[in-house]
Amino acid sequence: MIGTSKICLSLFTIAITFVTIQASATARSTATVGALSEEQARLRLEHSQELLGKYYGKSSVRFGESVPKINSQIYQWTRTRLPARYKKDYQKIAQAIIDESLKHEFDPVFLLSIIQTESHFNPAVLGTSGEIGLMQILPTTAEWMSTKSGLVWHGSKTLKDPVQNIRIGAAYLAFLRDRFDMHARLYIAAYNMGQGNVDHAQAKRIWPKDYPGLVMRNYVEFYGELKEKRSPSSSRRVSLN
Repeated sequence: MIGTSKICLSLFTIAITFVTIQASATARSTATVGALSEEQARLRLEHSQELLGKYYGKSSVRFGESVPKINSQIYQWTRTRLPARYKKDYQKIAQAIIDESLKHEFDPVFLLSIIQTESHFNPAVLGTSGEIGLMQILPTTAEWMSTKSGLVWHGSKTLKDPVQNIRIGAAYLAFLRDRFDMHARLYIAAYNMGQGNVDHAQAKRIWPKDYPGLVMRNYVEFYGELKEKRSPSSSRRVSLN
């Protein structure tokens, strides 16, 4: 009986230790997720202010300050906008947008806005000048960027993979952001018209505005939709028809 009691006590001690270890690991994991969410929120806020400058204060984008976590909304926007044949992949596509935004310190809604402007979320679309996929990247640009950033490159077919397309496109935007000293209108314009053309325009004191305007309109509309959805008054609104 004594031997049995010792065995039972040992098993009980092991069980308690295991539960304690699990609880500690869960607490650490929760703390890590919380810290990551705070970092994402901080980067999102900083980038939105960079994008809008003096217009930030009166923009619907400012509503984002009251939204500590936006990942679930990124998933939803991605799922609803993808063509039917790609909806099964919405989770990995949305996660790529979130991951690359964090990596390059972007607001993920900004990447959504680029994708909306470029391809309307159609991974199969081909541009008139040979651009491919969600972020409409030229194979020559993508190859150069992939080599520079150590990204996967297996020829132009790489751009037909939505996740790889996002990784390359986000890396290129990050490069342009640094190249144009974080001036939003310039690096957004350069994504569309090329670095050299933006340089030439600047030499003539011309500030490109057409493409940046389209991107920023989509950006503001995403936040406007979010604000409308989460506004307390929206839940009380009734139809007048």
